[in-house]
Amino acid sequence: MKDLSERILWLVVGRGPRTVAAFDWIRGGVGSRQNPDGMRSLIHAGLAIAGVCLLIDGLILWRHGWAHWTGFAFGHSAWISAFIVASALNVGFLETVEGERMKGLGGPNALTLTRGLLLPSLIYLLALKDYGLAVAFYVLLSATDIADGWWARHGGLQSKLGVVLDPIVDLLFHLGVLFTLSLTGLLGPWVMGLILARSALLVFGTAVLYFWKGRVRILPTPIGKGTGFLVCLATILLLGLMALDEDAGGLAILRACITLLLTVSLVHVLAMGIINLCRPPAPTRGEDRTGKGGW
Repeated sequence: MKDLSERILWLVVGRGPRTVAAFDWIRGGVGSRQNPDGMRSLIHAGLAIAGVCLLIDGLILWRHGWAHWTGFAFGHSAWISAFIVASALNVGFLETVEGERMKGLGGPNALTLTRGLLLPSLIYLLALKDYGLAVAFYVLLSATDIADGWWARHGGLQSKLGVVLDPIVDLLFHLGVLFTLSLTGLLGPWVMGLILARSALLVFGTAVLYFWKGRVRILPTPIGKGTGFLVCLATILLLGLMALDEDAGGLAILRACITLLLTVSLVHVLAMGIINLCRPPAPTRGEDRTGKGGW
């Protein structure tokens, strides 16, 4: 019975016997440590990625006859600026999980940042119902989510900044894509409600744990990663069918699958929050570096 309960906890919150890359996001840690080399690397990478975004935006706008170009250009510029500033404020987390300062942003973090900065371009394509280009763009950005994690683990480039930035970008990515598809009518209103409820639970649940217990343990969970992958796969198939103008039967099945997966994900987030709230307070800094546990 004890083994069964441990397996359930591992599925829901990631707590298990093996060491994983995780750390406690302790109150007051944001911006409290200086890293000039890391700051320069982050700004240089951010400007380079912003340049790529401008080039891609120009090509997309040209393809669509510069439709709504002023609003899109202003919105994307504001998004890029806010994202880079927010990342710079957290440059203190640009260190290894063991606490060793990193002088450069690193390839995995650059990929994660790219996925976040290019999200408005994908949303623009979805809003204009350019499903052919949107599905290719979606696959490319989704691939960076797999590549950055693999690169970080196998290249010895895991960082606290990446542990925080990756799930935030994933949250924004799924929220932006599914919310846009709901607004355009490709997905039903239930999907909009589910993705908003899930996002709100993650944000406010994290805030509750942060202020209630003074820290938040950042750690991916098997259920979270599994449902995320399946939602991504179903979305690719959905956009692909729309690009090929296929029959409505397949679309209905994929809509139902996405709705079911988001329902499971919402229940999982709720269960994860309750389990973490019922846990005893986490040890202070330096008392636990095993990475066990998770939120």
